[in-house]
Amino acid sequence: MTRATVVGAGIVGLCTALYLQNSGRQVTLIDPLPPGAGTSSGNAGIISVGSVHPESMPGIWKEIPEMLLQSQAPVKLRPGYLLPFTPWLMRFLANSSAERSQRSAAAIHALTSRGLDYLLPLARQAAALDLIQQQGSLYVYGRKDQFEKAKRDNAYRERLGANSEIIEGSELNDVEPCLAPGLAGAILNPDAGHTVSPLRLSQALFRLFSQQGGEFIQTRVTHFDRMGNRVTRLEACGYRATDELFITAGAYSKELARLLGSSMLLDTERGYHLLMPQPGISLRRPVLFPPQAFAATMMTEGLRLAGTVEFAGLSAAPDYRRAFDMAVHARTLLPGLEGEGQSPWMGYRPSLPDSLPVISRSPWFNNVYFGFGHGHLGLTMAAVTGATLAAMAAGDSPPVDTAPYRIDRKI
Repeated sequence: MTRATVVGAGIVGLCTALYLQNSGRQVTLIDPLPPGAGTSSGNAGIISVGSVHPESMPGIWKEIPEMLLQSQAPVKLRPGYLLPFTPWLMRFLANSSAERSQRSAAAIHALTSRGLDYLLPLARQAAALDLIQQQGSLYVYGRKDQFEKAKRDNAYRERLGANSEIIEGSELNDVEPCLAPGLAGAILNPDAGHTVSPLRLSQALFRLFSQQGGEFIQTRVTHFDRMGNRVTRLEACGYRATDELFITAGAYSKELARLLGSSMLLDTERGYHLLMPQPGISLRRPVLFPPQAFAATMMTEGLRLAGTVEFAGLSAAPDYRRAFDMAVHARTLLPGLEGEGQSPWMGYRPSLPDSLPVISRSPWFNNVYFGFGHGHLGLTMAAVTGATLAAMAAGDSPPVDTAPYRIDRKI
């Protein structure tokens, strides 16, 4: 039986491991954290079918001064991180042309449109369908100019055939009664879903993985042995032989890929959440507030406000003021919101300048595969990524054309 090793046990690694098991592999998962306990545990829980927009949209350059000058802007670059961040930023801006952003949008849609198609079968196998709901997601805009721009940008969805509905401000409280009156309007993504507990979903998938004979090793991978164009062993608290190797370690994939001869401009969009166990309100579906760069999702533990972007690398201490600032905005947009017992969190979204992940065979080793860099859409793209990697390794036709996600693409 083919022995496959998956390095990284977040939601992408878990889905990859399960699809590899389904293809007949004996799979070992390796991660220094318990499965699903890292960044995968703290996201907004949205399975964002219908998302097509890259982060590098035309005109994004106009927002750079605010990133540098306002200490608590929704998107923030810490001044001390400017120098190491500059190469990523320059390529990000280069990808904001109309042509490149449309190309990225098509490649994003190819993955997000299949998100639930490949996640729901795994959740069914794991007896975890109760953790996934499908009521869509709502993008809300407070000002008329913001709403008008959002409607113009909605043309990206229309061109790609992604479903959406325009909700005018006068109808908004019928859709979500807890929203403040007088907001300009919203765009509904009716096909989106969400999980009521990202961590419990990951834990259910891991139980399935273990029941099917999978092995988990909680440690860090530090070295790879090669023989010709194959990786034969990896060092993870002792040497372990493998027939296939899959790197799905999120923001920590950059160094692992470098050890395997592939360099990428991978950085981390640090995100925050604030959990409110007794919010005093209830939402029918995830509600996103793009101008303020956060979402509000009802979960089993309470209401989670999740979002913002901070560029500061992997080692800087969290700035939890960013989490509490979301609550300030949220109380204006959701006036009945209460916050007793709220707790903050910070995690790392692995992102590339063209807003596309890496889903790729190594150009140097014929038994090495990469699946990382999913940015804000890790949960959405996790299962289709896992199915694609498993198909590539088996020599089968993958669910999507993988050319846009090659690790050696020109970004």
